[in-house]
Amino acid sequence: MSSSIQRAVLFGALSLFTVSSFSEPVITRLNAVRIGDRLNVMVALAGKQGGAMQVWQAYDCKTLRAEALYRNFLDNDGATKGRFYGSEFSHYLAPQPGPNQDPEIIKRICSLPERAVVWEKIQTEDKYGSTALIDIANLKRDGDELQVRVGYDYAAKDFDPPYDAPYALKVENYRFNCKTQLHIPVSAQDIDENGYVTDSLDSADIERRKSSFPLTTLLEKNFIQLCSLADPQHFRALGRFTAATHKPLSTTAMPVLPDLSANPSSVMARFPLSASVQQQAKSIIHPWATPRFRQISWVEKNRSGEVKVRMDVDEQGFIRKLEDYGIWKVQRLSLANDTQLEFAMSIASYPTRLKKLDTTLRYPLHAGQQYKSVLINEDPVKRGSESYQSETCNVYEGGNAHEINPAFSGHYLRVDCLIESDKQPALVSRQAWIDDLKVMVPISAKIGDKPEEQTQLLDVKIWR
Repeated sequence: MSSSIQRAVLFGALSLFTVSSFSEPVITRLNAVRIGDRLNVMVALAGKQGGAMQVWQAYDCKTLRAEALYRNFLDNDGATKGRFYGSEFSHYLAPQPGPNQDPEIIKRICSLPERAVVWEKIQTEDKYGSTALIDIANLKRDGDELQVRVGYDYAAKDFDPPYDAPYALKVENYRFNCKTQLHIPVSAQDIDENGYVTDSLDSADIERRKSSFPLTTLLEKNFIQLCSLADPQHFRALGRFTAATHKPLSTTAMPVLPDLSANPSSVMARFPLSASVQQQAKSIIHPWATPRFRQISWVEKNRSGEVKVRMDVDEQGFIRKLEDYGIWKVQRLSLANDTQLEFAMSIASYPTRLKKLDTTLRYPLHAGQQYKSVLINEDPVKRGSESYQSETCNVYEGGNAHEINPAFSGHYLRVDCLIESDKQPALVSRQAWIDDLKVMVPISAKIGDKPEEQTQLLDVKIWR
């Protein structure tokens, strides 16, 4: 690769993603795959204090448009320790427009010596709807070493865990020694029907998974045939292959990670609370703590940043709350935005639900009251996976709810709680019980030995 193209690729990577610990990078690896006019490029940027960041980006070489795909953060051994799709952590997000759209830079990147794939079919469609292919456009032979790209085109679209990355094509890149007939898997990519790389394995990740890429009889036969040719690009097998332009979704396709964006009830409905816990929870809030609103939204602001919050009331009087942290989302089902019944995350396959509740909590709340709760939570899929939490809360006289936020009316009570668990540091929380709405809202929190953080509620909206 010429130095001018290398600089263009590097500049493109830095323009799409700016991370302070990678401000003086050096290219340590470059992967590329071109599907038609779409060139996907990965650049690995060395970190200042070890590790690296792999930056995947896509360039439309026809319209000269750049798009950001995702970033892998690698540890010192080259294994992925975190991935971001745009602002989403560990959860697939569609390509985002890149900030650098300079057509001259994109033209130089598009002049990389990576040809658009030309697929030769080496096996007809199998029972899983997969057709095996070899890319003859990018075959390379250097002495005894053959570099070959194998593809598996799927008749239907599907999703790959753990990120729920969509794919219609899987690509595997190999080195094959024509003399010893030993093979080395180099990298692998998932590609969607639009030609975007959505997931990949490289470096230490593929080394740890190399048993998943065996030298099958089919591959060995075709690799040996390629080695016998003076020019590997003259390779022919079962004929040229062109993928279908519009593929259906697989009948068995099911994303592993939940989409919490619209605060849906469906995620927790798949793993409902036991009938006894539901009945106990309803008896606690009815009739004195049944929410007096349909939906509330606000932004919680403290030293750590801002969190968008939305709360909806379900038909049982429970509150379903969505917390948007930007890089991930959290959904909670609770009594009055206080006692948690169920908990889900956008980066976790299954919610955690309440298995058992022992509590002295009784509504209506009043100044001078103390209540204690012991909660045992369980993973609804993993048997025996439980967590423990205890809460001790004291209720004090408060004041006018306007003091908390002008959108609130009536009177509030202050509720201070010590929350201890077997999973997290102790939490001391200060909350306000807004009696007019029958809901708990945050005032401040102190986690472990960290300083106390005050919470400010902004942009409060109430739908009754």
